[in-house]
Amino acid sequence: MAGFFEDQDREDKRAYKKMVVYFVTAASLVMLLFLTVIYFNTREKQERKRALEKEKQEQMLALEEQRAEDEALGIGESNVRSEDLDFWDMYEKDEDDEPSVSANNDDLVDRKDRPEEVDKPYKPLSFNNIKNDNEDPIMPGDEEKDDEDDGKHIKARAKGKEETWYDIIEDLNKNNYDLKANLNMDEDKLEYKDRAITSKRGVDVSKYQGTIDWAKVKAAGIDFAMIRVGARGYGSAQLMLDDNFVTNIMGARAAGLETGAYFFSQATTEEEAVEEANFTVGALMNYGATYPVAIDVEWIENDRARTDDLTAEERTDLAVKYCETVKAFGYKPMIYATRDMLIAGMLPDKLKDYDVWLSDDYRPEVGTDYPYEFNMWQYTKKGSVDGIPGEVDINISFVNYKEK
Repeated sequence: MAGFFEDQDREDKRAYKKMVVYFVTAASLVMLLFLTVIYFNTREKQERKRALEKEKQEQMLALEEQRAEDEALGIGESNVRSEDLDFWDMYEKDEDDEPSVSANNDDLVDRKDRPEEVDKPYKPLSFNNIKNDNEDPIMPGDEEKDDEDDGKHIKARAKGKEETWYDIIEDLNKNNYDLKANLNMDEDKLEYKDRAITSKRGVDVSKYQGTIDWAKVKAAGIDFAMIRVGARGYGSAQLMLDDNFVTNIMGARAAGLETGAYFFSQATTEEEAVEEANFTVGALMNYGATYPVAIDVEWIENDRARTDDLTAEERTDLAVKYCETVKAFGYKPMIYATRDMLIAGMLPDKLKDYDVWLSDDYRPEVGTDYPYEFNMWQYTKKGSVDGIPGEVDINISFVNYKEK
């Protein structure tokens, strides 16, 4: 048994030695492979470095050769000064073309006329003011005609924005009133009269006019009154009945005036537009209306309003919703808005089925330049009518709604 263990021990030692030999051999092979890879990588980098240095030397040599060729051809630094490029002296100066002194255009101020600015270089007339021989020159002070001032566009301003050109929609009914020929202004009384139309004169009122003597208003030649029913708060969104609505509509009717109504809208949803229309109709239930019932669509210019973020399409759709609701109750719907609102804040082509009550201050030269059809015109907000304290809005209607 002892001999067995001795043989086994010797056998284990021989196996151990073989294992050590194999391990050393394998490690040596791995190390040799690693060193070989490093050698070839280092050799490749050195070759690339030598190639770059050689290329750089060749470029430097080529540059030196180019410089030598330039010197041989006389190419070098320019001796030309900026004064040598001033070609204005080549033209003969005419005394009649002497630039004149202008406080608003430095391009036309001759240096000799501005001794305090002798250190500033003289600037000749700009090429922008020179045209070809077949055209008249555009001289400073001449007004250039806007490309869009062609009868097919009109300027209008939305709240908080600059005035902008808008296309005049061709297939919409136009303002065909001959205002220059048929409009007559006698003091602050405006009248339109042609073979087919004799305008009616009216006022629109609210609580802000105070107590009105409607008999005097009628005697002053007023034919109709548009009376505010109420309003929605532009911040609170609350519906409010005008404090003087009942007094005004009863007084106007008793004095023999035709009466219509309007509601100041701040609707932002279709539900609110319907609510405003129902509110209007409910208030008119005991009184009726012989003239239209209008939605008043306005911007709040000096304050933030809940309707400011409406798009033109949304604002138009809400007005249409109000009108359709009023129409369903048998009233004649109408849309009141300023000229700018109708052009820049709404979509005129979607209003073609409704009468328009235009707000635009009268201008003697044109009356109004609103391009589309309108049926009633608020031509001043600073009118004066006997029986109404202070200023009042005055209107003319091109339609006799009582007969219509």
